[in-house]
Amino acid sequence: MPGGLEACPDALAKGALVRNLLDGLPVPALLPALPEPLRSLAADPPVGSEWVPEAHLGALVLAVADVRGLADAPLHAWTRERNRRLFRSPAYRILMEVATPAQLLRFAGARWANWHRGTTLEVDGIADDGVRASLRFPPGLFDATLLGGLAEAFAAALELANAAAPRVTVVSREPGLAWFHASWR
Repeated sequence: MPGGLEACPDALAKGALVRNLLDGLPVPALLPALPEPLRSLAADPPVGSEWVPEAHLGALVLAVADVRGLADAPLHAWTRERNRRLFRSPAYRILMEVATPAQLLRFAGARWANWHRGTTLEVDGIADDGVRASLRFPPGLFDATLLGGLAEAFAAALELANAAAPRVTVVSREPGLAWFHASWR
């Protein structure tokens, strides 16, 4: 990413996402492999409501994948499971259990904004069998690996909103913009 870890200072993510990423990992074993400021972020994770640079969160995801030897497919499966766990937590379980996929998607942009700043998610064409969404972000912030992980996070949300066999794919991307397609039975 141009500018490295200090790139895109206006793109932020909630500390809860860092905490969810690190939950259950052997953080002390991870620390020697991390550069600053990722080492500090992992050693002393932010409180859930604190904002952290999105570039740091993305770099931490990629560092965890490297240390654990995860290629894209296993990383994406692991990301989906981490998000299932997050959405099953007491704070989100009630929302997820009562929402239909269409209801969840109708407010997806606002929900994204609760977790992310400096990036926007827009949903178009909600139908019973799927939807198309676009994610706008500073160029270089999300690579193909991170976008694939976001697709799995979106699929986990749909799954817990009772969508049958949800599938979310990145259908195309260009600098600063990615399009996703979500479908379910």
